[in-house]
Amino acid sequence: MRKVVLIPTYWSRAKKEWKEGDAVYDHPTPIDEEGTLGRTLESMKKLTQKDFKLVLLICPTTPEVADEAEKQVVRITREVNLQAETYIFTISDLAKISEIMYESDKERKIEPLLDMAGYANVRNMCLLCADILSADAAILIDDDEIFEKTDWIERSVEFLGKRIYGDVVYGMAGYYTNKYDQYYDDVKMEHWMTYWDRFGFKAKAFDEIIGSPPRVKRTPFAFGGAMILHRDLFQSVPFDPMITRGEDIDYLINSRMYGFSFFLDNTLAIKHLPVPKKHPQWKRIREDIYRFVYEREKIASQYKTGNMVMIAPEDFDPYPGEFLRKDLDEKIFRSNMMLATDYMLKGDADGAAESLNNIMIAAKDAKPDYDAFTRYRNNQKLWEQVTAIIDKKRYEMRKIMEEHNLSVSPILRDEESVRQLDTGEIIEAIQKAFDFDIDDDSWNLLAKKFRVSTYFEEEILFRSGDFNETMYILLKGEILLYAGSRETGGEIEIARLRKGDILGESCMTNQPFTLNCRALQFTELIGINKHDILKLIKVNPGLGVKFFQQVLMKVVEKMRTNNLYNMSKGGTAVQDTFIVGSE
Repeated sequence: MRKVVLIPTYWSRAKKEWKEGDAVYDHPTPIDEEGTLGRTLESMKKLTQKDFKLVLLICPTTPEVADEAEKQVVRITREVNLQAETYIFTISDLAKISEIMYESDKERKIEPLLDMAGYANVRNMCLLCADILSADAAILIDDDEIFEKTDWIERSVEFLGKRIYGDVVYGMAGYYTNKYDQYYDDVKMEHWMTYWDRFGFKAKAFDEIIGSPPRVKRTPFAFGGAMILHRDLFQSVPFDPMITRGEDIDYLINSRMYGFSFFLDNTLAIKHLPVPKKHPQWKRIREDIYRFVYEREKIASQYKTGNMVMIAPEDFDPYPGEFLRKDLDEKIFRSNMMLATDYMLKGDADGAAESLNNIMIAAKDAKPDYDAFTRYRNNQKLWEQVTAIIDKKRYEMRKIMEEHNLSVSPILRDEESVRQLDTGEIIEAIQKAFDFDIDDDSWNLLAKKFRVSTYFEEEILFRSGDFNETMYILLKGEILLYAGSRETGGEIEIARLRKGDILGESCMTNQPFTLNCRALQFTELIGINKHDILKLIKVNPGLGVKFFQQVLMKVVEKMRTNNLYNMSKGGTAVQDTFIVGSE
């Protein structure tokens, strides 16, 4: 399963600087501070498996700090040196990808969905990146979290795409623990919360879903920083760009509407250590008012369609269902009256006024003046258009993302799929693939004979019958060797090769390929032509012979291994052919 971990990181102007029009997030990192990203990346070092691609989406509060934010993120990432394939994704990358999108959407109907301002939009860009990178699983994480379980990644996808209790797991939720290793919100209950017992209902939901068996169960809530999505889900269902907060639970609601099941794994904990919120209480409850009123209206405005499921607030009990009912207005009125009283007792007239203003906002501004259900359906259709364009234009979009791949040199690919690699990279790859001792000058001479080829997902490397003249070492990606063809319905998988594997060492035997080969994801190989090997023997006999011997040893080793396998299984013509012709 191809996994992509996506971490949005929010950056603002220098501390104490703010201008009207800047995007508002809970705790963006000022560009003159370190923030929490490095801590998150450092914690990822303990993960036992790093067979994922990591994308860091840089989300500035204003374009004016975009360049500086990028420098900070690149610096932090390089200092941590996670040893996982890492990309950064910027607003300039999105602009380039958007232009490719608009070639297929001249009227730019999808433009509102291609944005990196606002939590829901940022999450959608996470899904877009995962799709471009051909992910089977999009793993959404936040930059104020710490991994403590070494097998967190394996656990996160263990059930994804599998059937549990009659439903396929399309969405898997982990959960947060606080600094006390508890899954409850770290808040102090106050008198005014009597009628706005959001944390009480959350605690009840957490006890039912997180704190009790079985390990995996259906869930009415999810956490945006511990959310794992199957490609069938994220290619079909977008985050709702009309919601300003609580986009994670709203996504679960949207998924249910389209028939996708969400589960929670009560062993999938991640430590959440956010920067303390500085907003006053009246403002925090106002944010909740906007989200709950909007979601209530979206559910209330449902109508029957051919491809959706009718849902009700009760489907999400105890939380958030308790705040999606008709009595939400009553909750808002009573709680804000009590909050206003508390402010008055403390001598804070402004806080009291804003609390009373929340009641008016709930009655007027928070309620959308449009059909929220229809609006979301229209956005969902546009999202399917986005994913369809990605499927057709993935090659071009992937090329843009590879320009910000921090793990390798930039991909400069011509029509022959060839570029020149750094000598050190080639030497490192050869040393891992072969076992012989030569001096530095010889390594440099040998490295100059290699060049790189790149292939994007589903590109064909060769077909059965093609003449084999080159031996390759895989630097990254995954390729499939197979017999038959999709067209005839007779495709047979023979082998999958990954980083460090060798392909085509039988080039020295003058045999054509007898199998087909295509890239299963973006793949980069370094190759040496057999004629260059022969020239090397003439120019530098000592080095050439040593290398030629290594190649032949690989051929013999593979023949011996496969022959033993064939004898144990009775042997097949396809397996015998694989030994000589395709490798």
